[in-house]
Amino acid sequence: MCTIGPKTGDQDSLARLHAAGMNIARVNGAHGSLDDVKAMILGLKRDLPKGVEILLDLPGNKIRTDNIGEPLALAAGQEFVLKPENLTYRPLYKSLKQGDMISAADGTIRLQVLGVEGEEVKTQVIVGGRLGNRKGVNVRGIHANIPFDFERDIALLNIAIETRIDYVGLSFVRKVEHVRRIRAELVGTGIRTLAKIETSEALEHLDQILKESDLVMLDRGDLEADIGRENVPLTQKLVLRRAEVLGVPVVIASQFLTSMMAKPLPFMAEVSDVANAVLDGASILMLSEETAVGDYPFDCIATMKSVAQAVEGRLAGEHEAVILAAGPSKGFGALTANKHKCMLDVGGTTIIGHQIENLKATGIPSRAICVVTGHHHRQIEHYLRAEGFGGTFAFNPWYQTTNIATGLWLTKKSESNLVILASDVIFDPAILSDLLAAEGDVVLAVDHRTKFDEEDEKVVLAKDRVMRASKDLPLGEAHGEFIGLAKLTRKGAGLLWAEIDGLIRAGNMTAYLTEAFEQLAARGVEVRAVFTNGRAWSDNDNLRDLETSRESVYPRIRDAKGPQ
Repeated sequence: MCTIGPKTGDQDSLARLHAAGMNIARVNGAHGSLDDVKAMILGLKRDLPKGVEILLDLPGNKIRTDNIGEPLALAAGQEFVLKPENLTYRPLYKSLKQGDMISAADGTIRLQVLGVEGEEVKTQVIVGGRLGNRKGVNVRGIHANIPFDFERDIALLNIAIETRIDYVGLSFVRKVEHVRRIRAELVGTGIRTLAKIETSEALEHLDQILKESDLVMLDRGDLEADIGRENVPLTQKLVLRRAEVLGVPVVIASQFLTSMMAKPLPFMAEVSDVANAVLDGASILMLSEETAVGDYPFDCIATMKSVAQAVEGRLAGEHEAVILAAGPSKGFGALTANKHKCMLDVGGTTIIGHQIENLKATGIPSRAICVVTGHHHRQIEHYLRAEGFGGTFAFNPWYQTTNIATGLWLTKKSESNLVILASDVIFDPAILSDLLAAEGDVVLAVDHRTKFDEEDEKVVLAKDRVMRASKDLPLGEAHGEFIGLAKLTRKGAGLLWAEIDGLIRAGNMTAYLTEAFEQLAARGVEVRAVFTNGRAWSDNDNLRDLETSRESVYPRIRDAKGPQ
């Protein structure tokens, strides 16, 4: 998303921005006359390349500087008087008292109130800078009694409806009623709403606002003035995590590449900021003054696109893995008196050693593996560390009374491409290779067959789609068995973790993983199957299974891999 301004409003510049990656053109409703804003929108509708949408960002009840001709140079330590005529909200003085801190120009200028004399506010400059016209002014905690929609917003919303743009941005939303109020006015217009998260109150009502909005924008510039700069990075992660669970796209805005307003190359910290926004799960990144008034608008959008593509390309090919090895090891007699069944030898290697070797062979190093432990956890951790394991462990203290879904929940792996393995399964690594290559957000490895026993994790299929999955499925209805091996994209991992979170918070601590997969399918999430196609695999629930693994299954796996 690019903010359009004097440097980029002509047809050629719009085409260049689109070619470099712009999908949404933003009109900042805070600047210019109403006629200027309407003229810009009509010009964009005429000149924008096909497919580029338009957002009109309402200024909201953000207080701004007004009637300032040339920018004022403010130096730290000097006194500065704010007069009503220099503010868009003239009665601000009524809400201020000695000691209040005023943040201006996206937090780059700080003023402390020394006192209020009549209608004038006397301040001392704490952090100096150049204060220009129409720059934001923020004071924490004063907006409860200020109207949500100033007159300019009302007039701009009429322009948005008249010109039939695509999105309206709602600034300084503090509660869901603010979003509902505007959505009511837009009924029948086809215009979608973008709620801006830039206040502490919006964070308090985040889920409600997300559910009522088509998109949300995290405006870091205004948000930092309200909650403190140091709290913004973690807040960004929180908002993106909740939005992903609720399926709402998020725009991250403010101060991405500001150094590029005056030079063609970014700082490394700015590159990292763009990359981290993508890693956190942002759907859209926004450029503000960089493309509106900066000297290098096309370099900015090209830089942002190249960084985002590099990160997304790497994410698409990298996976983490979780091995679920917490539960008690029953059915093996004395063999598991002092060790977990994942440490049983199936033919020259332990089950868990075999799994880590297969993961490594498909490009997942041990540092990217988390092992969920419980029963005999000390032995597992000691053994793997001695073998050079570089990953992590997550201990399930309730392993005696919960199931493997709880173990996965404890890892909090909801933001990674993920491979999930039950700790008792051995398998031909070609099955894992096929699984990783398959398309889909949630993909299960399935043995396509018709004969089962009561303990099998049975599935009902519609071609390669998993419709139901449970141990409790009637034997005659099942089409295959989930072998305890699954792959999820970052989106799929987030959906699965949220589903398990819901089950656990509802008190279902004994839920099987297949139960969560079945609920995802019931909610319309596409759960796909990749078939074993006759390749060797087995789970190991008892001594008979272990004997089969040692005598026939593992030798087949070893032979399929060829000489080592």
